[in-house]
Amino acid sequence: MRRCAFVLVLVTALASCQESVPDRGLPTATSTPTSASVALTGSGAAVAPGATTEPAVPAASASVGSASSAAASASVGSVSSAAASSSAAASSSAAASSNAAASSSASPSASSSAGPAAELLAEACVLRRGPVLLPTTGPALLRRGGGGATDELRVIFNRDGSGHETSPMFPQLSPAPPRSATTPVALPPLTGPAPPATPPPALDRANWPACTAAGGSLYCMDLQGAIRRGPLAGGERKPIATGRRGTTLAAAPLPEDHTVVAFLADRKTTEGVVTQAFIALDDSPAVPLSEDGAGATFVTLMPWKDGALAMYIDARAALTPVHARMLRRTAQGQLALGPDAVIFVGGGFEARMAGALTQTEAGSVFALIPTSHSDSGFGMAAIRLSDPPRIDEPVVWSMYPNGLSPAPITATRGRGPPRVVRARPSAPEPGAKAVLELGHLLEDGSFAAHCIAAKAGSFTHVAMEPEHDGSVWLTYTTSDGTWLEQRGGSMPRSGGPARRVE
Repeated sequence: MRRCAFVLVLVTALASCQESVPDRGLPTATSTPTSASVALTGSGAAVAPGATTEPAVPAASASVGSASSAAASASVGSVSSAAASSSAAASSSAAASSNAAASSSASPSASSSAGPAAELLAEACVLRRGPVLLPTTGPALLRRGGGGATDELRVIFNRDGSGHETSPMFPQLSPAPPRSATTPVALPPLTGPAPPATPPPALDRANWPACTAAGGSLYCMDLQGAIRRGPLAGGERKPIATGRRGTTLAAAPLPEDHTVVAFLADRKTTEGVVTQAFIALDDSPAVPLSEDGAGATFVTLMPWKDGALAMYIDARAALTPVHARMLRRTAQGQLALGPDAVIFVGGGFEARMAGALTQTEAGSVFALIPTSHSDSGFGMAAIRLSDPPRIDEPVVWSMYPNGLSPAPITATRGRGPPRVVRARPSAPEPGAKAVLELGHLLEDGSFAAHCIAAKAGSFTHVAMEPEHDGSVWLTYTTSDGTWLEQRGGSMPRSGGPARRVE
């Protein structure tokens, strides 16, 4: 009887101990959306380059429950069969009640971290293909379809005024991340002489700027600054204008299969030679886009209403005016320019300062500019534009940990919430590495971060193209080269055959 009493006391003590251990729950990828991509179980699980994920911690109740069961069975084995059966029943009852209590206590936190919003963020960051290092390095244009027989993604580089396509292979669902985003693997010591090092294959280098496309036309700038226009599907490309070598190009479609292209060029004025923005309709001669007295260091376009919206940046030493104006084609076939408005004035000059235009599902248009804030450092200014654009438009700021130059940014428009990819510092300390952050823009202009897609010393160019299934293709250029990956949308049900991009 003393043995039976001892066993019952032991089981009761273990059960009470089990109930007193807190259940920390299982960490989820959505609990830290800005520092980790989604960690999935099963085939296709992948982590973004440079992302960090915490290892799954088993529930405390599980470890304690197994310990109490083992201890109870060991104690029961040393007593009579009658005492063993009674103590085993007590142990199973205590464990069941404890597990039920732990499950009920964990469910509120699980339900709070899950839900439609969390699932949407997780889905947007799922790594579906890549990242793969492309055989060509430099700014790339991503384009789906474009006159060919397929609607596959096309990766186009600028080769001295001609569009050169590359066809990356994806040998598996998620190859190793870029070298700049990983820790070197520790190799065992060599027992003999080291084999001769095999140098990595030399990468072809594309020219700046990236080609741009609108409708069925492709525009590329050659090494002398001549801008060549030709069919996106391939064919002869003839020069239509001359710009400043290496500066940005942008194009947009207009109704009735017309297109416009914007570029930067030097112009002699009474104040000397000034770099300004110009615009050309189809093959017509270019006309100034910049107002008299205004320069330009960056220009971009977006189709809007029955025409196009142009934005150009005039980065200066003391301040940075940002201009916007509407473009339309008249019934007589001429290009009509709307009033020029200084929609925003940013801080002092940042080298290679750029921006992006995007439109929300509700139709609101924003200009996104990474620039200095007068009071609080550096960040992304989301400028809401009126129709037509007006002077001093309202701005919503999304601050960075520190300043960054260059700070490339791009955004989607047209299908779903506008997704934004931007390079920002990983930490406020000087010299901190840069990260490529994926998120989306809310209707009020605030930025909702999803995850970190990559980490490197710096990013010089980014591009993004949406797919029909809700995923996006990303290219980004680091010191190692230009990388391509696909994120978001519905995950493949199995590893399956890798997709070839033609």
